[in-house]
Formats: sequence, structure tokens, C-alpha cells
Amino acid sequence: CIAEVYEEVRLINRRGRDISKRYPEIVKELGRVTHNCVLDGEIVCFNEEGVPDFNLLQKREQIDSDLLIEARAKGIPATYVVFDILARGEEDLSEKPLGERKKILDETVQDAEHIMKIDYEADGRKLWDEIRKKGMEGVVAKRVDSAYYPGMRKWDWLKLKNLKTIDVVLVGYTTEKREISALGMALYQDADLVYIGSVGTGFSENLIKMLKREIRELKLKTDKAPVVNPEKVKHKGMKWIKPHLVGEIQYLEVTGGGELRAPSFKGLRWDKPIEECSFDQLWKGRIEECIEIFNHEAAQPVSVYEHERLCEDYLVEQPTLLKGGSAIPYAWVKAKLEAYRRG
Repeated sequence: CIAEVYEEVRLINRRGRDISKRYPEIVKELGRVTHNCVLDGEIVCFNEEGVPDFNLLQKREQIDSDLLIEARAKGIPATYVVFDILARGEEDLSEKPLGERKKILDETVQDAEHIMKIDYEADGRKLWDEIRKKGMEGVVAKRVDSAYYPGMRKWDWLKLKNLKTIDVVLVGYTTEKREISALGMALYQDADLVYIGSVGTGFSENLIKMLKREIRELKLKTDKAPVVNPEKVKHKGMKWIKPHLVGEIQYLEVTGGGELRAPSFKGLRWDKPIEECSFDQLWKGRIEECIEIFNHEAAQPVSVYEHERLCEDYLVEQPTLLKGGSAIPYAWVKAKLEAYRRG
């Protein structure tokens, strides 16, 4: 999000739209802590653990009511995380090296309640380990001597995502832009298939040809959906297929609405029965991540017995999994493991 801070403060999103009205708390503070500059940054909403939360941010977007905007600004405050400066006064800084721009940024912008200059770390491995530990989205690695290239992708900047994978049941497809534009995905919750969104990236031409061949025999002759929540389908013209194929999906996180964010198709899983594609994958994977952190901190491996007990306890305490899976707090996992070791 670009912030133009002159006589008037404007926030411009990546689509070129002025979104200043939605974030009055940021606009007000930017006008107070800096002036006569153009900044680049990202608008985030932090959760109670101090981690950017995409679901909270969604509640601040796409609203136009002044009353609702004011209420959300107080109840779900946003922060503008600044990571670059493109101009100061009438001087264009985009050709200057990143290291120099960072120094100018420090001189030009002050931190405030809703304004935060992003930290940067020379030790990339250390930063990456922290990102993984906290379950954050990822990092952007930048060459310290790199210029700023508006709207262009360069190898000087690399986005490294802390992505996860999950196996899903393929339940449909769309044909808006090509023979297969997107695939409908579902997971089992007990005996029901629950729709969790669609995936439209990660397809090669050869993969599309193979999918066409497989899907041809699976087309349903009825409009009845194989999922219990077809109203969640956002794509018009979803063509339903018999649940038979399993796809491996890389994704960023599960949204509050129970869908995968930033999914990408990795391939078909011929070795996995569809019955094993359940929401259990989401919380088991999270438990394993927490255990990895625990082992690193305690330097004492978790036994298979402890892992199984942990999963059993979770099922007892959370008998009904949320449709989008459940977040497993690390503090909960750590307390359980310590309790097991105390006997």
C-alpha cells in the first residue's frame, strides 16, 4: 500500500484505488508523524498474540459506511507497517540503494500507535526460524544495494512464504478461461464432504490434459453437489464430479470462513484414498509444528506415546472440529507435553 503524505494523506492499494477512507486512524497518524514523502508499506491487523491476522484485516476492507468504519477502527485497529520510502519532498529516491533508503526512512518517519517501521535482520536464517515458529506468512529477502522498481518483479527481492500443504478431494471444475480454470476442493468432516474453496493456480498444460482425461469419466449427470455446503461456491458454472481424485494443495492459511488462502495445485495423489482427506490434517499438522518448536526449546524429543496422547486429548477437548480446522495454541501444546513428562 502506497502512502502519499503531503498536504493531504492518501492510501493507495495495489490496484490503484484510494482506500484512505477505510483507515482513518492510519491517515490521521501519518499526517502527524511525517510529511512531504511517499512511502511503501502494508496495512495489517494484529491479533492478541501480536501476529498479523488476515481474517481480521478482511473485516476492515470493502466497507463504506462511515459508522461501520469508525466502529471497526476502534474495535479492530489497523497498523501501517512501513518498509520503504520512494520520495522525500520533490526528490525521487527510487534509484537509491535500499540501505540508503532505509536510513532516510528512519530520519523521516516516527513510530506511533498505528505506524510501525519494519525491522530488518541481516541473519536471514534466524529471521526465518522466528517466522516459522510464530506461524507468520513469510519474509521478503532484499539485496541491500537494490533500487525500487514500481510494479515490477525483480530477483533483487524474493518473497519467501511459510506455506503448508494439505490433501483434498476434488469435487468439481470450472472452464471460464481455459479447459480447466479452477478445481473445487473439499474435505471430509465425519461422513460429509465440506467445500473449502477452489484452486486456480499451479496447472501446467500437461497437467490440464491429464486432469481432463481423468475428469471425463467422473462427470456427474445431475446438478446435485457432492458437498453439504454448495452455497459456499463462489464460481459460477461449477461442474460437479464424482469424489474420486485427491489433489495435493499448497496454501498459506485457513481463513475464518473455512477456506484455504492462496492455494496452489501441486499434483494428484494417486496413493491416498479420499476418506483420508479430512479436516484432521489441519490440526495434526499444527500440533506437529508446535512439537517441533517444543523439541527445539527443550532439546528433549517427544515420544510417539506423548504425541498420540496429545492428539487424543485434543479430540476429547474439541470433539467438534471447526469447518476450517482449529488453531492449536502453542501454549496449550507445551502445557500438555510438560504434564505428560511429569506423569
